[in-house]
Amino acid sequence: MKTAFWKKDWLIGLAVTLLFVLLADTRPLHYLDMKAYDVGVWSSLERTANDNIVVIAIDDTSIKRIGQWPWSRSVLADVNQRLVTARPAVIGYTLSFDTGQNDHGLAVLRDLRDANKTSLSKQADALLKKAIGRIDSDRRLAASFRKLGNVVLAMSYEVGREATGAKLSKTLQKHTLSIDNNPTPLNLAGLPGFILNPDALSVARLHVPIPVLSQAAAGMGLGPQVSPPQANISSVPLVMAYGEHYLPSFSLAMAAQGLGLKHSDLKVDLSGRVKLGADWMTTDTRLQAYPFFYKTRGDSSPFKVFSFRDVQKRKVPLKVFRDKLVLIGLTSSALTKALMTPIGEPMAPVMVMAHTISSLLNGDLYDASSLTRWGRMIGFLLVAFYLMFILPRLRLGTGLAVSGLMLIALFNVHLVLMTLKSMWVPLMVPAIALVTGHLLLAGKRMLHDRVAAYKVELAESNRMLGLSFQSQGHLDMAFDKFRRCPVDHSMMELLYNLGLDYERKQQFNKAHNVYQHLAEHNSKFRDIKERLTRSKAVGETGVFVGGVGGAGAGTLIIDGEGLQKPMLGRYEIEKELGKGAMGVVYIGKDPKISRVLAIKTLALSQEFEGDKLVEVKERFFREAKTAGRLNHPNIVTIYDVGEEQDLAYIAMDYVQGEDLSLHCEPDKLLSVEEVMEITAQVAEALNYAHDQQVVHRDIKPANIIYDRENGIAKVTDFGVACLTDTRNTKTGIVLGTPSYMSPQQLTGQRVDGRSDLFSLGVTFYELLTGELPFDGDSLSTLVYNIANKKHRDVRKVRPGLPSCVAQIVNKALDKDLKKRFQTGGDMAEALRNCQEKM
Repeated sequence: MKTAFWKKDWLIGLAVTLLFVLLADTRPLHYLDMKAYDVGVWSSLERTANDNIVVIAIDDTSIKRIGQWPWSRSVLADVNQRLVTARPAVIGYTLSFDTGQNDHGLAVLRDLRDANKTSLSKQADALLKKAIGRIDSDRRLAASFRKLGNVVLAMSYEVGREATGAKLSKTLQKHTLSIDNNPTPLNLAGLPGFILNPDALSVARLHVPIPVLSQAAAGMGLGPQVSPPQANISSVPLVMAYGEHYLPSFSLAMAAQGLGLKHSDLKVDLSGRVKLGADWMTTDTRLQAYPFFYKTRGDSSPFKVFSFRDVQKRKVPLKVFRDKLVLIGLTSSALTKALMTPIGEPMAPVMVMAHTISSLLNGDLYDASSLTRWGRMIGFLLVAFYLMFILPRLRLGTGLAVSGLMLIALFNVHLVLMTLKSMWVPLMVPAIALVTGHLLLAGKRMLHDRVAAYKVELAESNRMLGLSFQSQGHLDMAFDKFRRCPVDHSMMELLYNLGLDYERKQQFNKAHNVYQHLAEHNSKFRDIKERLTRSKAVGETGVFVGGVGGAGAGTLIIDGEGLQKPMLGRYEIEKELGKGAMGVVYIGKDPKISRVLAIKTLALSQEFEGDKLVEVKERFFREAKTAGRLNHPNIVTIYDVGEEQDLAYIAMDYVQGEDLSLHCEPDKLLSVEEVMEITAQVAEALNYAHDQQVVHRDIKPANIIYDRENGIAKVTDFGVACLTDTRNTKTGIVLGTPSYMSPQQLTGQRVDGRSDLFSLGVTFYELLTGELPFDGDSLSTLVYNIANKKHRDVRKVRPGLPSCVAQIVNKALDKDLKKRFQTGGDMAEALRNCQEKM
């Protein structure tokens, strides 16, 4: 069968390569290229910074000593006056001068002088003129610029859409650059945009120094960028477009002034070059340069850096500035945001400009010209050829090794060219194309191999799935998978074990189906004939098929030779303990840890249906949730809860002893001392449960297990326990056994722990006398007697009891909640005190 054209390996390789060629300059891929570029810069051999560059830093110390920023520009003018004597080659200010200082005060003084020109004396006019001169710090600073004659000012700017129709002042027009129309020997500007983008970066808004300062400056250049804010910097624009004009960067203007060049010596070739004197500086197609960043050695900066305060206070000799390129700018962490550089060192913008100027003067720029972009295209072509014609012919392991070697080669070429030749060839996108193409082609081949081997593996897959389902208890799904497998000896063993599992689940009809399937292939396998006969007989009788007959009628235990012991969840059922109103209780075993448990079951689906079934299930599992929170020596511990085949169950601690209902008959009563000890232990257990916000609601002798040998009583069957939290209790629902209920529970009132103490009082009375304190010939009469009539005096029923016993009974059975024992602890204490008196 022929492979579809669009599935051919060479087409996939070509498509992947073309896709990444088109996406090469998108932000995510460009980000990867720049990260690789940063690694290359960081790995480059150390170089020496230009020693003609000096930085005067307006640092934290200067701000602290001189005063809050911004300072009066007279402070800057005073330092300029000092630098006049030093005769630096050029001074560059990276500060923003786009607004005037003291404009309002100057305007007021000038208006005052003009308005009173005729009435002012010569002396007053001279004083006013002198005051204006002292306040006008902008003119003082401009005068210092003129005196120096070599000051370059930075113009902060915002990058964005091209400012069409932007107009420049005459002063600023003098600083624009002329376009060199002579093309490069190999002009690549006509190539598609995904290879080259010949448009220079555009300035959307320009913050020009005020006229009085810009007119006094020898040069002006762009920098730093204020919007959008930068966090990292790897490249810097040497030239940017502002409308139809092209402006130099501050670093380029400084380098030109430092070399003593005229403004006419700066030219721009839009294909990706900037002329600085006789030399052409290579840039990328957007006229961005990629400077070298000189690493700091210990705490020593690669440049000479002096605090502005030290220069102001004459602590720095003037000779260090002679014939130097002096940069003055902010380095205070509170006033400027540091930019992260490729070498991992954060730098203030003025320091980034120092590194850029040094790279321009030393010839340390990385070559990122359009010619290096051809290197990326060569990388794409090599990747395309490999993906289309070589990789499809290699084995998976061999292909992985060759692709890995190519990936390493691409990165090493990138790294070697940067570190040894200062050439940046962006090869990370071809590398990503290689990885993507390899993954697609390898994935396609693996999928093809898997489909080819599917028929061979299908039987084993079904077998493994069947075993997995069987281990999880999903026997029907396991049987479905096993039936799809060829029946050999090993499969017959698996099917036989599956039939035994069905027997343990009491699903004899399904076990019969499994044995029938086995018999069709080998009727002499093991005891298959006997199993078929027994499973058919038990299944047809309907004694148990997937559940019990009712909430107390059915049982999991079926007598029969050869039948497997039934299972509930992971528990193996040993024998039946007893039946109650809520279900059947069995002795079970957890085979994983060999723990003997009592397992209480409830066949909910056979007693309820619809919404009522959902409600009862929620109640049953809420019982386990609430009871499972209790941990007390006189409360039976709950270990697990679950549901299987519509049969809910709770696994709890198996307690030695018997319930107290056996000792409620007059001829089988326990001693008074035993009864009081049992009641005290139950009261303490209820006190703990009530502290946990759990009410039992069905305290009676049948729910108290007594181990007479050890003298320990335990409360069990929290089957009707409800949280007293109103979100979990439904007011008005009567649960439990009416003879032991409190008046509040019988009348549907909201109940709390004192209702359990009333029930415990009834139990106490019955254990002492063998009779209930309240009786009636009908349920309504019983309810009425409990709610309204006083109980019979316990000492008249059983003479000889101490008076303290009668007092405890009377208080526990009081109709008034407030007069009853308030906590189980109170009742236990009263019982203990009475025991001591006896």
